[in-house]
Amino acid sequence: MTPERRERHARIQRFTWSRPAWSLIGLLIAYYAFPVKTDQSPGVLALSLVLTAVGVGLLTWMMIKELNHVRHGQDLLGPQTLALLLVLLVMSASMAFFLIDLVDESQISGLHTKTDALYFTLVTMSTVGYGDIHAAGQLARGIVSCLIIFNVVVIAGLVRANTTRPWN
Repeated sequence: MTPERRERHARIQRFTWSRPAWSLIGLLIAYYAFPVKTDQSPGVLALSLVLTAVGVGLLTWMMIKELNHVRHGQDLLGPQTLALLLVLLVMSASMAFFLIDLVDESQISGLHTKTDALYFTLVTMSTVGYGDIHAAGQLARGIVSCLIIFNVVVIAGLVRANTTRPWN
């Protein structure tokens, strides 16, 4: 491979890994800006909605770019796509846990903020389980169980896909 092709390949690789990073940034903006309390002033509420739209817009743009790469022959479940989906799953589960706690504080013990919800999701998905925040209600336990099952299935599938040799 010539030095020019090697440099071009390196630039493309850096850009493809930037999609999950930009998606994470967009999701974090939308996650923290999403207005969950309506007792705020109209200006703060409007700013929250605008920032949420910006975050979702950034995520949408990155997903469209990912789909275009898939359409042009890149692997559908390449590592960049899986990273993008993982970021989306973490942020969606975090928001779900936060909203569940907002509706019924007895569902998740120790969860008070969006950062607590993100922490709880990451601890659950990594199967660490410190116990400082834990599912106490049946709805929260059901969602946590689904998240754990999903993790086991996906991780086992990824390990199998990356370690199985073709029988040729």
